[in-house]
Amino acid sequence: MANTAEDNFRIEVWDREEKTRLETISTSPDATVSQAAWQAAIRRRPGMLLIHYNSRHVMEKILTPGEVKIPPQAIVDGSIHAGLDVSLGDLREWHKLRAWCKTCSHHAEVKPAALIGRYGKDALFSTVERALLCTNCDRGGPVRLEIHRLPRN
Repeated sequence: MANTAEDNFRIEVWDREEKTRLETISTSPDATVSQAAWQAAIRRRPGMLLIHYNSRHVMEKILTPGEVKIPPQAIVDGSIHAGLDVSLGDLREWHKLRAWCKTCSHHAEVKPAALIGRYGKDALFSTVERALLCTNCDRGGPVRLEIHRLPRN
């Protein structure tokens, strides 16, 4: 979706010297949505410099506590989470999950409700991926979860 003139709220990740923008996390015309995205970004981007803008005005800037765990990545292979450590509770009804075995390339759809029931809604994808086993090969993994949107009718 293209940005519009009304998408004035945005959250960006910058290098510590503020010379290079590494990632734009969120753009939104809605202040409430942007504030929720800001709180999630603080939790999910440890050790990163985050800047929250309203148009060109810097509303908030923070070097998040903690050590960098996962570097920012672009969308990879259709995965919406693309290596970012999201929780199962972040999934919406229009998302479907697919598990890919990195050993044998077997893939299968996974029911989000089953994973939430087993690991809880606060479980992070990185934790769930390490716990899942491939049902096709003897080695059992490693498995990568991908989030895809259901097609619109």
